Amino acid sequence: MWSSQSKVLPGIAIAFAVFAWGGSFVAARHLLSPSTPGSTALDPVTLAAARFAIASLFFAAPFGLWVIRRGIAGIDLLRMALLGQVAFSVYFWLQYTGVRNTNAGVASVIAVGLFPSATAALAPLGGERRPSAGAWGALLLGFLGVAAVVMDKPVEISGSPDFLLGALCLVGNAFAFAAYSLLSRRWMKGLPPLIMTGGSMIFGTIGLLLMSLASGGSGWKSLAHLDASQWGALAFLGLACSVAGYVAWNFALSRLEAGRAAVWIYAEPVVAAALGWTLLGERFGAFVLLGAGAIALSAILANRLRPPAGQNVSLKIR
Repeated sequence: MWSSQSKVLPGIAIAFAVFAWGGSFVAARHLLSPSTPGSTALDPVTLAAARFAIASLFFAAPFGLWVIRRGIAGIDLLRMALLGQVAFSVYFWLQYTGVRNTNAGVASVIAVGLFPSATAALAPLGGERRPSAGAWGALLLGFLGVAAVVMDKPVEISGSPDFLLGALCLVGNAFAFAAYSLLSRRWMKGLPPLIMTGGSMIFGTIGLLLMSLASGGSGWKSLAHLDASQWGALAFLGLACSVAGYVAWNFALSRLEAGRAAVWIYAEPVVAAALGWTLLGERFGAFVLLGAGAIALSAILANRLRPPAGQNVSLKIR
């Protein structure tokens, strides 16, 4: 029987991580498409590169010491570099494009809600058995939920021709993280999550910096024009979400069953929607609520209809 303290501390850690990751969608929206007239808007690549350049500083020392003291095979470094592009370069380019073109609440519903179903669909990529007919049904239900969300465009972006593009990017975002989770479990067995995520993040940051330079690097000039609230949002993304949130999540996982902790992930869209409504004035119609319910149900079904080993919640980064 656990003591009351052993229950409370992991609970606080999970609550912090979920709040931070839910808030990440709102912070990103504030930087990508600020509602305040005259505020500077960052492009998705610049925001992702700046965020993870900050976060990587905190993972560089543990990762470097591990490599020096224990070493990592060349093939593992190559795999880590590839995973870094999938989980950070491509993943956050897609996510932030989706956040910019939709809004914080819609983005969280699609990106978080579709992840379990996307993982079920890509299970063979990780060497796991193919999804059952029921799992495919859950995936279809999730996509119907996405369709419902897309049908009911939020009022403030109802005239945007880029809304559908944003929604499609968020669908791709869910599949990118599913691929990362499955491949990392298949390729990186034996490495601590801190080293695995730290190495992937560093390689992903390098990829984002190269993407930024390939586009001319002009987006970096925009950083000098951010206001105080936007700098706070960037610090929140880099420190609270990418560093403290990850540490808190893995602390909780060291004391709770992964499946028990994973349930809390689905509170992220609730946090994002609540903060989006409170801080950004976002509004949602009936179809958004209906779609969110369908996506939540698809996530529950996908988790019940696939092997328990298919969940990899320890590597989640928002």
